[in-house]
Amino acid sequence: MKYFVFVIISLIIQVKSASAQETEKYLPNKSGSTNIESNLWQYEGVEKAIYEKNLAKAAGWFISENKVLSQPKGFDLHVWYFGTYDENYRKRDCNYGIRSEVRFDFEIFLLADGKETKWSVEPPDFKLYINNTASGHGSNYCNYEGYKVQDDDPALEEPLDNAITELCDLFVVFPLEKEIAPGVNLYGDGNLVVFNPDRPPFWIPVTVQEVMELKIAFYNIRPSDQQFVYPYLKEAYDKMTPEVLNSPAYNGGDPVFDVTAQADGLQIMRFNKDYWDRSLPKTAIQFMMIYYKFTEDAEMQESIANNGHADYPALTKNALSLSGLAKLIEKK
Repeated sequence: MKYFVFVIISLIIQVKSASAQETEKYLPNKSGSTNIESNLWQYEGVEKAIYEKNLAKAAGWFISENKVLSQPKGFDLHVWYFGTYDENYRKRDCNYGIRSEVRFDFEIFLLADGKETKWSVEPPDFKLYINNTASGHGSNYCNYEGYKVQDDDPALEEPLDNAITELCDLFVVFPLEKEIAPGVNLYGDGNLVVFNPDRPPFWIPVTVQEVMELKIAFYNIRPSDQQFVYPYLKEAYDKMTPEVLNSPAYNGGDPVFDVTAQADGLQIMRFNKDYWDRSLPKTAIQFMMIYYKFTEDAEMQESIANNGHADYPALTKNALSLSGLAKLIEKK
């Protein structure tokens, strides 16, 4: 009897599930339109107008050169310009160009309960990261506890902010997988970086000594850290040989300071302030990053079977003219 009841309940669930699927159908053959919208509220005046023009040029290239974007089908293409403003970010001397994000939203057409509508709230998207030194690599060393107004002496706010700013210049870099073209490199984890190959390297290595000294400086600010963590780091630092201290830094080793001369983990680097051509205005696009992965046809078909619609961001990435990306970087 229990088995019979279980079977009946399972059948009811399946019928309801099938009914729900029938009430929402996608319209892959419906032609769409393109709408471009700027949300650069952080900027104003001439600078904003020039930057919007440069972003429009980049977005226009992607649209004209990509068959998925140039002839929207199954979706409306909604292109957004977003500013990424951070006063502390702008103060750091390794940052120069105005950073932003260009987002291509795929507002997929569908029928819901017989009514035609579209997926407009957080739809699938494809992004470009412009002039953003925090993109294109692995994690940043920015997970340190900053000044806490409830707990810390107000006199510690500035030194803590300065110490964290220095640490946030550091990041780990995934290995280079492929040099696609001059100015277009693919790094691990799908980090596609577009740059000016005629400029100095955009990432430069740091030594074990540099990393250790920044961490020691940070843990020598709070009294609680001075009592426990600082002595541990200082003792470890004092025991390091000149050979180790002068070696390129990698993440790994002792988890307290997470830096070693052993090339087992990812290399620790920082953005090179000399990469930027500062004779160009800050509105110029000099550095770009895209999360990129080529998707095989079998995976595409599986996505359609599972989701009921094509993976439009993946189709867009597959149709990218990778070698042509370098022409979007402005040069003198």
